[in-house]
Amino acid sequence: MPSNQLPNLKITAIRIFKMDIPRKDVFTIATMALEKAENVLIGIETNEGITGWGEASPFHALVGETQRIDLAVAQDLRELLLGKNPLEIGDRIREMDAFLPHNPTIKSAFDMALYDIAAQAAGMPLYQFLGGTRRPLETDFTISIGKVEEAGEKAQQVVDRGFRMIKIKVGISDEEDFQRVQTIRQTVGDALRIRIDANQGWDRMQAVANLQRLAQFDIEFCEQPCRVSDRAGMKYVSDHSPIPIMADESVFSPTDALELVQNDVVPYFNIKLSKSGGIYRALQIAHIAEAGSRKCMVGCMSESRLGLTATAHLGAASSVFHFFDLDSFFEHAEDPIVGGVQVEDGHIILPEEPGLGARPDESYLKRWQEI
Repeated sequence: MPSNQLPNLKITAIRIFKMDIPRKDVFTIATMALEKAENVLIGIETNEGITGWGEASPFHALVGETQRIDLAVAQDLRELLLGKNPLEIGDRIREMDAFLPHNPTIKSAFDMALYDIAAQAAGMPLYQFLGGTRRPLETDFTISIGKVEEAGEKAQQVVDRGFRMIKIKVGISDEEDFQRVQTIRQTVGDALRIRIDANQGWDRMQAVANLQRLAQFDIEFCEQPCRVSDRAGMKYVSDHSPIPIMADESVFSPTDALELVQNDVVPYFNIKLSKSGGIYRALQIAHIAEAGSRKCMVGCMSESRLGLTATAHLGAASSVFHFFDLDSFFEHAEDPIVGGVQVEDGHIILPEEPGLGARPDESYLKRWQEI
């Protein structure tokens, strides 16, 4: 139903679910380890029968949120939004930000659900509603920190699944990092692109030394070598590294993006819905990056295919997105989502249904705890 025929659309109910998804293996980065995806699912219902879905995937060491925090916050945001028009997305986002300046991950789930409703009301898939086009999107596959002797085998498995890009987590042991990257490059050969992500694991001098040593393996870029608090260090590393630097944890908000551009800190940004607070602010970051001639990647935490579908729609919305890291559900032991993105040989296929095109399987809703 076209949105111009829904002038009185109202939010009548907001459902909140504790969304636990087991992983096939422990996911380890420099700042934390994850045994399962402890997410939060949001369903926003309206008086016209349109329901929008959103997902929060909190990484406590990166965003300062946990599942329990997000479940508590979600109940307050529910009271804030009930009875209001979901199509007035900007107003709803500003109300959430005014009520709660931080907690971007849980706000991203509400934002996602609002955009799902708006695109459904417009009768358009979300990427089209955002002004995008159905263009090629190709994701990498992430290999977390692990044993050196297993790195080559894991990389070969990625190749066998048809992926052409691998992202390697580093940042705990310099020597083991070097050995793992070396082993993976020797295993996959020169045809595959390799990216690395230190997740704030290095100081500035350590980062420069490591990146100079790793450059021989033809690394496409390195994400977030230094702590968020050391923005000058990030610039120092970017100025002295033979490998391009991408800001991840250093760019949460449009204000962060503006400061990074104005101070010419790094050439690349990684935009995640869980950091930005959702699509509305993520697009603002992307516009700033585009104005500052920065290339962007869309990334993920540990979302299911629901959250990843929203992020993929965002990635298709603007040509400023050159890189895609939308692989979190590959290592989930269960897939609780109906519809949504599909991945073939690393290539992301977007759904064409109006809205997000993804929803939770009803059998999982019965299993998950509703708040």
